[in-house]
Amino acid sequence: MWGLGSVLPKLFSGDDEHHSHAVHLYTEDSSLVDALGRFFAPVLDGGEAAVIVATPQHRLALAQNLTARGVDIFAAVRQGRYAALDAADTLSQFTLEGWPEPSRFADCLGEVLTRARVAAGNPHSPVSVFGEMVALLWADGKVEAALQLETLWNQLSRTQPFHLRCAYSVGAFGGAEQEMPFLKMCAEHSRVLPVDTLVSKVGEEERSRAVVLWQQKASLEVEIAGRKKLRKALQCRESELADLLENAVEGMQRTGPDRRILWANKALLKLLGYTAEEYLGRHFADFFVDAATANEFWAKLMGREEVYGFPAEMRCKDGSTKHVLIQSNGLWDGDCFVHTRTFIHDVTERKQMEQALQKAHDELEVRVAERTAELREKNEQISRQAEKLDRTNRGLRELSVRLLHVQDDERRRIARDLHDGTGQALALLCMNLSAMEAQARRLDSKLAQGLAENAAIVKQISTDLRTLSYLLHPPLLDEMGLESALRWYIEGFAQRSKIQVQLELPESWGRLSEDLEIAIFRVVQECLTNVHRHSGSATATIRLYQSSGNAVLEVADEGRGIAPETMFQISSAGASGVGLRGIRERIKDFGGDLEVTSDGHGKGTVVRMVIPLTTANEASRLEAFAAAQ
Repeated sequence: MWGLGSVLPKLFSGDDEHHSHAVHLYTEDSSLVDALGRFFAPVLDGGEAAVIVATPQHRLALAQNLTARGVDIFAAVRQGRYAALDAADTLSQFTLEGWPEPSRFADCLGEVLTRARVAAGNPHSPVSVFGEMVALLWADGKVEAALQLETLWNQLSRTQPFHLRCAYSVGAFGGAEQEMPFLKMCAEHSRVLPVDTLVSKVGEEERSRAVVLWQQKASLEVEIAGRKKLRKALQCRESELADLLENAVEGMQRTGPDRRILWANKALLKLLGYTAEEYLGRHFADFFVDAATANEFWAKLMGREEVYGFPAEMRCKDGSTKHVLIQSNGLWDGDCFVHTRTFIHDVTERKQMEQALQKAHDELEVRVAERTAELREKNEQISRQAEKLDRTNRGLRELSVRLLHVQDDERRRIARDLHDGTGQALALLCMNLSAMEAQARRLDSKLAQGLAENAAIVKQISTDLRTLSYLLHPPLLDEMGLESALRWYIEGFAQRSKIQVQLELPESWGRLSEDLEIAIFRVVQECLTNVHRHSGSATATIRLYQSSGNAVLEVADEGRGIAPETMFQISSAGASGVGLRGIRERIKDFGGDLEVTSDGHGKGTVVRMVIPLTTANEASRLEAFAAAQ
């Protein structure tokens, strides 16, 4: 058991401004301010220094109190004898993580006290101080930190002369757990100065007991005040809850064990159109359109079920009905049912929207079915037309292939006729003219000259005819293959067009089928003709090679290129010219692809063809051609 005399300092009921460290215990702020005014007024009037480290409210109230007592606060401030500091700001300057740091405290407060004494003109006179920093720590629940700060003040008094007044509200010591910290706090002070009236002249032990009883009385008053505050808060909450339920936008009601309605809020009465007198006290099933639904709902509640989203129709006063969803449960006292807690949500508009939506959905289903039937019929028509068009395209493609083959055969026949018939006749004519020229020289030189000129003309015609025959169908293509025919053609093309043509062909190229070699030769002819007519290029390059089972042909020039709009037509709608269409038809016959690229004006053009070399493709193509024949 603590000995109260060993813990508590001496106690007296009045002010004693001569002690170095005293504490004020107060219940009202005004009593504290008045006691501090009585303490500081004579100090400042006597020219001494005062330091106030308090909350903003207490600093202002104390300044007003001192002014009312006739103290010239402004003069004391100008002289530096009156310093008013904020308790929280000052506390933050010497605490680390909420704990007072001794050296920082000594530096911070020691400097303040020294400046105040120097301003008073007497460096050795004590400074009168009021501090609330300990009260802030205590109110924040940092009791040990507050006791530590009280100890630091006592340690500072060893090197700094001052009279310190602390202050605590008795409300800070409520509860039995505060008894021992309260006694420790009192033990740190030389005097305890209750602001309110306490005992005046009693023995030392009685004084100590009085302090404890007073602290217990304060704790009881705090607890009573807390209970009153809690009761008031509960009453306020109950009032707010009642107002919330009564004025909620959702319908609510209570129904008793006899199924009669005990209470309904404004929202539900407004929904159904009844007054409270018309609605309360009646059987709840009276307002259900379907009695079986009401019985089912009540059976769920009596089975202690939680009812969620229960659909029902309720009858309104005007005869209309409302679609609602009910959420409800029962309040039970043991096995005794007390009343329901029911929320009624109006879903009439939603129900009407659902019905309208369902009707629209049904109508839409009918329209979709009708439209689907129409589209199915249209699709069948389109499919039939597509099949017909496909057959037509296949027929046109087969006709095109047949025409190309007929054209090649006709070229071969004409070339043979020109070479074997007309060519031979011209050769014989040239020989006869040469013989006549020899005889004419003996008879008439002019006649001989004319015959020589005619022979030269016939010889030139024979040469041109042979060239034409070779261009129609070069014999080298049949006799020596594609490579020899291409080199012969390129050499003659270069002489006629003055365009340098480079042929890149692997040495191990070999022979292809006759039809494929003719097709590649004709494609090269058409491409070089386009280079000569349209590109304006002085050079051209032909690359022919095999890759991944394909024959690849590339013809490139360095001419003016193809305009973007023309390239768009070529890429989107196929070849735009007769020559390119002919090339495309030739390579399609072999299952090949055509690609034309040009990077723009002045950057040339590349025509690239890829033709499969599979035997199956060639066989199927030959069979199709034979059937067409």
